[in-house]
Amino acid sequence: MSIQGTYDGKKLKLFQQVKIRSPKKVIITFLDDIDDEISSEELHYLMEKGGAFEFLNNTEEDIYTDKDLKVKY
Repeated sequence: MSIQGTYDGKKLKLFQQVKIRSPKKVIITFLDDIDDEISSEELHYLMEKGGAFEFLNNTEEDIYTDKDLKVKY
């Protein structure tokens, strides 16, 4: 579970209520700037360098042919 919040140097304020009854380990990440929008340049960089689309270069993943098309454009 991930929850956003703010820290003012003294108190941590969560944006959602947490209903956890037992002690849990947490990881807190402090962000320098909170920017809700990603620029198109950042998105292209992530697509290029992230590797999520590398499967498209794998010929074993190319399982469809023109014969599989119902309509040819």
